[in-house]
Amino acid sequence: MAREKVDAKQRENIEAVRKALRKQAPLSAKQALYCNDACVERFLRARGESVKKAAKHLRAVLSWRETVGADHIIADEFNAELSDGVAYIAGHDDEARPVVVFRIKQDYPKFHSQKSFVRLLVFTLEVAVACMSRFVDQFVLLFDASKHPFLHHFQLSRFCSG
Repeated sequence: MAREKVDAKQRENIEAVRKALRKQAPLSAKQALYCNDACVERFLRARGESVKKAAKHLRAVLSWRETVGADHIIADEFNAELSDGVAYIAGHDDEARPVVVFRIKQDYPKFHSQKSFVRLLVFTLEVAVACMSRFVDQFVLLFDASKHPFLHHFQLSRFCSG
């Protein structure tokens, strides 16, 4: 019985967040799809179950996603990077969090803009979020800079200095 009440209250809060979002501006089909139950629950938990705060933060994220073009990123845009293993999901850790790996190669910045790297990052994180179970709020993000001399030197000097 207590679980039913929690579920009913959670359902009520999820719908309240969606209502608040629609009150500000209509959601596009892709935005509505993004705002699934699991997504809205994560925003609610991150904002201490405050409907108002969750809706405000989620609206800001939706705006940012529109700016970046997150809803229009497709895997075909990154064929070379994905086949080279520049970014990938390496399974899940012991707490069911997706493990995201980025391998930064020495010549990557020469051939790709910052915008294309951000798009690759967003695409990969979208895949990670899609791999998350409903009750997982985090993912593990690893940057492997061992193939990038500057970053490798930075890592070594940072950890080897007194």
